[in-house]
Amino acid sequence: MALPPVPPAPLHTTLPTSHPLIAELASLRQQLQQYQKSSHQSSIQLQGAKLELSLLKERYAALEATDATLRAEVDSLRAHPAPPPLQPQSTALTELSLAHRRLSAKLDLTESQLAAVTLELASAKQEIQRLGKEREADKATINELRRVEDDREEEIEWERAERRKAEEQKKLCQLALKEYSTLVHSLDPSAVPPEIPSVSTSNILQSPPELSDTSSMPPAGPPSPALSTSDTISNLLIGQKGVHRLFDDFTSTLSAKEKALHDSEAKIEELEQLLRTTRDQLEQETALRVAAQNDRETALRDDGSAAKVVERYMTFTQKTHATVHMHLDNLRARSAATQTSLRDEIAGLRAQLSSEHDRAEKLRIALDEMSEGLSREAAGRRREVGLRLKMLAVEEKRERRIEIWLDKVRRARAGPEGAVVEPDLLEALLDEGVEAVEKERPGLPEPKAWKRIIKRKPEPVQPRDDKEESIARVLLAEELVNTLVQDLQAETERRVELEKQRVEWLAKDAVNGVVPASFGPSETVFEIGDHGEPEGDAAKAQEGEGRVDGRKEGKGKSEEGEEDGEEDLDKEGEKLSIPAPPRTPSPLPETPPLLPRLRDLFEPLTDRYTPLQKALHDLSHSLTALRNAPMAFKAVQRKPMLNLSRRPDHTIQTLLDSIHEVIEDARVDVEIALADEERVFRGFEALLGVGKSGVVQGKEVISDAEEYIADRKEWEGYSKLETRVADIEHDITGIKRVVHESEGLETGEEGSTRLSELDLKTVSLPTRHPVSPLEDGERRRGSNILSSVGNVGRSFSSGLVSAPRRVGSFAGGLYRPKDKEGGEEEKVLLNGKTDDDGVE
Repeated sequence: MALPPVPPAPLHTTLPTSHPLIAELASLRQQLQQYQKSSHQSSIQLQGAKLELSLLKERYAALEATDATLRAEVDSLRAHPAPPPLQPQSTALTELSLAHRRLSAKLDLTESQLAAVTLELASAKQEIQRLGKEREADKATINELRRVEDDREEEIEWERAERRKAEEQKKLCQLALKEYSTLVHSLDPSAVPPEIPSVSTSNILQSPPELSDTSSMPPAGPPSPALSTSDTISNLLIGQKGVHRLFDDFTSTLSAKEKALHDSEAKIEELEQLLRTTRDQLEQETALRVAAQNDRETALRDDGSAAKVVERYMTFTQKTHATVHMHLDNLRARSAATQTSLRDEIAGLRAQLSSEHDRAEKLRIALDEMSEGLSREAAGRRREVGLRLKMLAVEEKRERRIEIWLDKVRRARAGPEGAVVEPDLLEALLDEGVEAVEKERPGLPEPKAWKRIIKRKPEPVQPRDDKEESIARVLLAEELVNTLVQDLQAETERRVELEKQRVEWLAKDAVNGVVPASFGPSETVFEIGDHGEPEGDAAKAQEGEGRVDGRKEGKGKSEEGEEDGEEDLDKEGEKLSIPAPPRTPSPLPETPPLLPRLRDLFEPLTDRYTPLQKALHDLSHSLTALRNAPMAFKAVQRKPMLNLSRRPDHTIQTLLDSIHEVIEDARVDVEIALADEERVFRGFEALLGVGKSGVVQGKEVISDAEEYIADRKEWEGYSKLETRVADIEHDITGIKRVVHESEGLETGEEGSTRLSELDLKTVSLPTRHPVSPLEDGERRRGSNILSSVGNVGRSFSSGLVSAPRRVGSFAGGLYRPKDKEGGEEEKVLLNGKTDDDGVE
């Protein structure tokens, strides 16, 4: 249902109030005010709901804190319970006796275990002592054996020396005998020596004298050759007798030793028997000693425990009464302190609650005023960016029409007729060229299929008036200038206040003798004169950059066409545009040394929006082609109803309209984000140019820029924009597939069923109404109203996040009458919107 018309506000112009342009401007302003008012009301309601939610959260947090306090108090009370009441004396005595019995049983068990352990300990100690003594005896035996072994080794060494000595004496004796035999033979050749036994015997008595042991004989000197044979034989006999005597002595000594050994063995057996008896007696004595000690300790413990039981009972009774009275006093004090603290806390909370209510009311009023201003500003900015995008779209369409016309001209020239063209064909080409070069004039839309049944006379298009268009541009420019002047005045006043505060702080520090060390090159305050130049030139320059960037793609595509038809375009351009007055270039400021580095830092941040712009541009063209494509169903009806059968599908058209709004909204968001990045870059660039401190301030500005870029690269808004573009592409692809699949169907029911199966991410399927071609216009109008409301919500929520106070450079050129061409574009957009509303 359309909104009731609002009487137009009086405009202070030279035109009459009944003029169509004035009426149109007043209607647009009223619609804008209504939209701003409704968005403001919805934002107020939203802020109120958010405030109520925050208050509920605070209340919930306070309740949680109170609950935690109470839980802590309950835990403390549970950890320190109140003492139980005293029971009657009989019950207490019974419980004490039972406890005494249980303790006595436990004590008996402990004593028995202690006795067993003590006995084991005594036995273990005795065993340890025995083992120690045995170890000492073994050590003494080992030492004695070592001493005997050492003596034996010494004796063996002595015997070896004596043996070597005897062998030497034997050799001397043999040599002496040999010499003696030689002497005897020389004196008496007929003498015969005594016989020498041929077989040696082991008996020392039967061995020859020279083989007997001579160790017992005293050492003699060298044999004299003058001894006779009889002397030698007598000496040998004397030695034999000595050997017999030594053997007898050895035999008697050996028998004595054997007798002593038998006596020692008998004594050892007797001592072992005595040792066993002694050990048995020691074990018995140890057990008796341990038992005696246990009895003694038990008697002492019983005596002491009996005395202590009485003492403990008396002490326990006295302490119990004292403890009960002490606990009662403590409980009374605790309850009194708790009540006092709770009363104080309640009084403080009541006072705090009343103050918070007053403060919340004041904050709500201030928040409503601020949100109204922010919502109006955000909506105005988004409208400006949307109008500029529409202007760029009109320029692209015009360039595309020029390219098509140039292709026709080339084909006509390259035909078989050559440069000779028929007058009718030439006139048609010229008309098409004029229509392509001229601005797009929005007229009446093409009638619907069902409207062709009813003959309707189209309304005549009113002729254009350049004077009225210039007046409209002047009015819009005046409004923009007034807004900018107000913003500039507020900014100037704010900076003057900041400068005054800075001077006051410096004066106060100078009076106190404090050196302002905190003020460095990086904290230079902006002067008023540095920013006093008008913003028109900067905005125009930025607008020119935006126009060049927006037309790069179109110029790249139509480069060949412009080379062939350059003269015709120049002529048409002279007819349609007015040359702008020459501008005096202002002297360029000195470029800071770190500006290229700053540009290199911001370049990847701004270049990442280029793929999104191109993707949205391509999606917009794809959507336009899909909307302009014939989507009529297969004609199976008779000829009178052929027009009704060829009407487009209402569901698909509604989806395409909704997706078009989503695309435009995404393009506006991308352009606003890019404009914000450009504005931040200009701010850092201005910081590099302010002050004369040199590289120190520049490095600080670059470090701040690096921190900003590092934070901006992780911005969630960019990922949301990418996801949004991907969702739009997904939805358009799905709708294209459904349209191509349903081209050969006889009815639209199956196509609608396939549409309902689509997983659309950006829009939703509209509610299906009964098929009635006569009410199609009204129904589509209602759906457009609902979709526009959704679009308004998206635009408001997106614009409220980043809504600057000043008009950005991207949308700054919308209200400046740069030339006649810009005014015609704006008039085209305004008239087109009015015609669309009238048709609906």
